[in-house]
Amino acid sequence: MSGTAVWACPYTDFPLVEIRPARTHRPVRVWANRVRGAKAVAVHGERVAFYGGYGEEQDRLAHGELTETSVEPTDVGLLTLPDGPAPGRRRVVSRGSRIYVQAEPFTAWGVLDLSI
Repeated sequence: MSGTAVWACPYTDFPLVEIRPARTHRPVRVWANRVRGAKAVAVHGERVAFYGGYGEEQDRLAHGELTETSVEPTDVGLLTLPDGPAPGRRRVVSRGSRIYVQAEPFTAWGVLDLSI
């Protein structure tokens, strides 16, 4: 949720969907999206980040820009911990412009914030 918007990438085609209250001018907007299997999404303005994926892409961090009809990829990388390795077992939550990742032993959260 971002302010009054909720963002999702529903299975199976994974479009990026923005849902706002029914009283707004455009309560639902949809963008075509090529990123598959993301576990979390963050949006800030026209920028978007997806974390996760299937198989070898479980640590993928994909960035994109919103156009009128689609998410255009701009960069793809792997999320790593401050000391270098991939997170391993993790918890992932997203809200608005932020993706939160908590790696085992689950004692601290790391934050990716698109608004910075």
